Amino acid sequence: MNIKLERVKVKPFIDITEQFNWYDLIYIAFFMAAILCKAVFMQFQMHISFRPLFSKINIFMTISSVGFVLILFAFLFIFYSRNKVAFLIANIVLSVLFFSDAMYFRYYNTIISVPVISNARFLGSVGDSIVSLLRRSDILYFIDIPLFLLYSIIFRKKAVKSQIFSRLIISVFAFALGAGSFAVAKSQNDFSIYDNNYIVKNFGLGYFHYYDAKKYIAENLLRDKKLSSEEEQDIRNYLDKKSNNSVGKYNSIAKGKNLIVIQVEALQEFVIGLKVNGKEVTPNLNKLLNESVYFENIYVQVAGGNTSDAEFMTNNSLYPAKEGTAYFRFATNTFKSLPMMLKEAGYNTYAAHAYSPSFWNRTEMYKALGFDDFISQSDMVLDEFIGWGGWALSDDSFYRQTLEAIDKSKPFYAFLVTLSSHHPYSYFNDKDNFDVGKYDKTYLGNYLKAQNYADAAIGRFIEKLKKEGLYENSLIVIYGDHHGLPKDQAGDLFSLINVSNSKLEWAKLQKVPLIIHYPGLESQVVETIGGQMDIGPTIINLMGLDDYFVLGKDLLNCDKGYAILRNGSVITDEFYYFSDENKVYDFKSGKELDRAAYDEEIKRYLEDLRISDLILEKDAFAKMKFDR
Repeated sequence: MNIKLERVKVKPFIDITEQFNWYDLIYIAFFMAAILCKAVFMQFQMHISFRPLFSKINIFMTISSVGFVLILFAFLFIFYSRNKVAFLIANIVLSVLFFSDAMYFRYYNTIISVPVISNARFLGSVGDSIVSLLRRSDILYFIDIPLFLLYSIIFRKKAVKSQIFSRLIISVFAFALGAGSFAVAKSQNDFSIYDNNYIVKNFGLGYFHYYDAKKYIAENLLRDKKLSSEEEQDIRNYLDKKSNNSVGKYNSIAKGKNLIVIQVEALQEFVIGLKVNGKEVTPNLNKLLNESVYFENIYVQVAGGNTSDAEFMTNNSLYPAKEGTAYFRFATNTFKSLPMMLKEAGYNTYAAHAYSPSFWNRTEMYKALGFDDFISQSDMVLDEFIGWGGWALSDDSFYRQTLEAIDKSKPFYAFLVTLSSHHPYSYFNDKDNFDVGKYDKTYLGNYLKAQNYADAAIGRFIEKLKKEGLYENSLIVIYGDHHGLPKDQAGDLFSLINVSNSKLEWAKLQKVPLIIHYPGLESQVVETIGGQMDIGPTIINLMGLDDYFVLGKDLLNCDKGYAILRNGSVITDEFYYFSDENKVYDFKSGKELDRAAYDEEIKRYLEDLRISDLILEKDAFAKMKFDR
């Protein structure tokens, strides 16, 4: 009996050749490669990551980035069609997002987050600042999009219409690989809840945006805003321990006197006493130091709110919001602010800024902070324009008009936020108000000219205060709000001040001057390390107010100097802890120290951030009762 055997072809579960062709596969492969390259490029372009690419940290970052692309592919592939519209839209959206990350990082030194994006419509016009941040290499974020669009049009008819079941199977497989990649990367790295840059550096840009979106949903849409009894007790214990119940040095020396606080736009500490070509950049502030207390180690603690964060810290001594800005997210909160304390003491309280009242949501936030009047651009005659692209009201006019609007017949608190020296300083590019020598028409040169003008305006304002009898009858506080030079301009600055180009030295430069003048204060230079959180408590001591609700310290009466940054970095006289590296360095020598030896101390410092976040996010002061 002859049996004829026939070879039977087994049809695969999914026949790729029937479902897709090379045109589809090439398009998808190039899409995934393009997104991966853009994300990684942004990290190296902004110096969040460093070569070599295949170092230990970069390897796991790359694995996580590949995981992000796989998960992205998994979701998009379900909707795959001949015109490939889902992939094209995703490419455009992510290209804009990564480009926005780069632009935002250049100015704020951190990655853009969901709260920032959600509040972007309130920020007003910042066109000149944006243009100054552009780089030629930014074209790489978009250069592939026309090619993908052209490819889609040319080969649209050659694409195969695949079945949804096949796409689902492939998508599930890709998602599993992507999630596994995330898990591998996370198993090899510590995690920081405070530093976005640390997350990007170790897990990739794509993972950060996934994590940020998930956190935003959890904290804003799903978060329980009820303050638990345990959280309330944590806050009480902290405030009880933090409050300085004893009478400190200079306590109440300016009680009942006027308070004039000037927050100077982009004024950094290094310009104080600096000479260029033999001339002082800030001669008026230098002169004022001889009659004032000068704090030379005040570190910038702002986050996503920049100028508004500095205002927030001075008037509340609470840390900025973890994400976005407190001026938008918490404008309906109840605060125990400096203007409220002074209102209770019988003061008139004024906030003044020569720009649109809606910018940074100031109209609403100033009400929440307890200011009686907000003197804005809407209340001023726009008679002189200096700075910020040539259309900002000059500081001179701002000071004059603000002083005219204040009722000086009774004690007042005037909180003045200047504008002329605002980034990008292009107005001063062709001005000769100050000779910057070889730095003429450079970013640094324009910045120095801007600060020289701001200093001159302050000098003229002080003379006006003297003529009106306010200089000797007021506590005058002057400080900078945030950094003035982005990191990519560090080269010229290091050259100018003759400092070595290192991460630690750059970090040490992120300080603002703090000058406090009052006739009864002894002229001195205070070396204590502090931050903008400490400005309010120091004022509160001098004015004889209640310091119970502040989280910062009185710089004239503290036992130990320190500054805690919003990203979780910690600065003390002894060490500098970089949260993005999770490493500790000797503050003076720069030598790396054993982090484990400082873990407990760092945790104690970071408790400040946790308590501040509880107060802000749970609106704790509205829900707690205090006997004071």
